Amino acid sequence: MFLSTERLLLRKWEERDFPDFCAYAMGEEMSRMMGDILYTEEDTRASFDWLKDKEERGYALVLKETGRVIGNLNIVSVQEHLANLPELRGKRGVGMSFAISRQYRRQGLMSEAVKAVAAELFDREGFEYIQCGYFSFNTASAKLQEKLGFTHLVTLPEPDSPETITVENVLWRK
Repeated sequence: MFLSTERLLLRKWEERDFPDFCAYAMGEEMSRMMGDILYTEEDTRASFDWLKDKEERGYALVLKETGRVIGNLNIVSVQEHLANLPELRGKRGVGMSFAISRQYRRQGLMSEAVKAVAAELFDREGFEYIQCGYFSFNTASAKLQEKLGFTHLVTLPEPDSPETITVENVLWRK
């Protein structure tokens, strides 16, 4: 286990989590939000296997009350084009991405998870900032990041899909 909060466990993915991952990740809405095409179980399997086997710091969000996986949170390297921005250059930072089941949105669960992970990254691991982005149409992520104190860093078109705009934000260690 990586972290425990009042209502959540954040832990490494396990094979038994695949049905729960499918339940929240598969479909058009989450595919758009996550930037991955997860319309079929086969597509979803590839994404799940990446999170489980390749994503070094990919965590399942497990609701303590039920033991079910309701979302994910990933800690990744900051992309080079962002790390080289004047505001970030020479500073020690990390990237973050997250997703949560529609059923569990607006209950403060993702906020709870991000706050706990941010405290761990800042206080125990010594990072100076956390970078996190969202697609411009994802107003829920925009509001959550603003509520958590992330500030605007840069707005960019997606390299593979120029009509899709990504907003990149940063949360600074206090």
